[in-house]
Amino acid sequence: MRFILYCAACFACCQTVLAQHNVPDSPVKIAADRLFAMAQADYYLNLRGIALSPLADPCDVNLCKSSILPVTLIKFEGKRIDDANVALVWETSEETNNDYFEIERTLNPGWGFTTVGKVKGVGSTTSVHRYGHTDPNEYAAYTYYRLKQVDFDNTYEYSTIIAIKASAATLTVTALPNPGQSKDMAFKISGLNVSEPFTSVIYDVRGTVVYSDNDPRILSEEQIIRPKLPAVSPGKYSIKIKSANRQAIGSFVVIP
Repeated sequence: MRFILYCAACFACCQTVLAQHNVPDSPVKIAADRLFAMAQADYYLNLRGIALSPLADPCDVNLCKSSILPVTLIKFEGKRIDDANVALVWETSEETNNDYFEIERTLNPGWGFTTVGKVKGVGSTTSVHRYGHTDPNEYAAYTYYRLKQVDFDNTYEYSTIIAIKASAATLTVTALPNPGQSKDMAFKISGLNVSEPFTSVIYDVRGTVVYSDNDPRILSEEQIIRPKLPAVSPGKYSIKIKSANRQAIGSFVVIP
């Protein structure tokens, strides 16, 4: 009889232990265990080798940011082809619902970008596609470009930023003849791009403006301007030629 009671007591004890082991962990303990595991140096390295179950969220541990990217950009380059233009080229290896690209430019990425062009995408493709755009650019400073890729649903992504060298042309102005009489004075400009607007101002030695023109007319392919100067006293003068982003100053002498 004692043996039977002893066996019953052992059985009840085992059942209690098993029940305790089958109690699910509390949410607090689960979170604490997970934080401890993520703190280990090999956590993410080991995780990459684990096959996630179909019900698991692959982004749950921040290993991914989105679904399949709409465009795979394999190249984005640019170069200055002359003092007035920059050629931009880019290639994609595949596209999904790609509506168009916007070309954006700035003199300083910290100031933000301005859209300067738009190129239509091919929609969806799994083959390499090449694009190009020529941007009128006469800046005498580095400029920066990026692509904005826009889907049909208006979602978008940006490319990396590339830098393009400044225009190498130097703007100069020279008086002809020098010295010369004011009624015969002409000025030759070098480095001015075709159709580039500019202004001209003439000063005396005290810095007083004696002549100005906000829309000078170039008289020949050699970029000659011939302002109708007023009757000025003989002496030394200077002329300033200024475009949107460049300027040049030259001095000359007026004789009686």
